[in-house]
Amino acid sequence: MKENSMKENAMMTIDPVCGMEVDEQESEFQSQYGNKKFYFCSEECLTTFERRPEKYSRAAAKAA
Repeated sequence: MKENSMKENAMMTIDPVCGMEVDEQESEFQSQYGNKKFYFCSEECLTTFERRPEKYSRAAAKAA
């Protein structure tokens, strides 16, 4: 039951690179671009984003 209450408090967002759902509070992979913070499922997605943040931040804005 404790696990369910933790999931209810999760702040979920979408990894802009791969589209996977990510918990903002648990993700160790984060990047700031412009005035927005982005969260990632893996170091690989973070690295991909940081190579071309304009591409992925635009895609994330369109998906929102």
